[in-house]
Amino acid sequence: MTVTPEEYQAKAAEALVQLADAKSESERMRLKRAHGCFLKLASHGAEAAARAAMRPAPKIKPEKAAPAARPGASYFK
Repeated sequence: MTVTPEEYQAKAAEALVQLADAKSESERMRLKRAHGCFLKLASHGAEAAARAAMRPAPKIKPEKAAPAARPGASYFK
């Protein structure tokens, strides 16, 4: 059950409507926070896509691993 950004925007708009009718300061604060959270959740998908586009390309790894060094072979004698 995933929620779309449009549904989060609708919930943010609903929180603003409730904020206008709020009676107490605690209710106003709760609705302001809820509004901010809903807006952040609505834009999360777009922000994640932008971050993925800015991420550097994965490093190329060789298909074959380098041979293991022999235990007796040393360059420092």
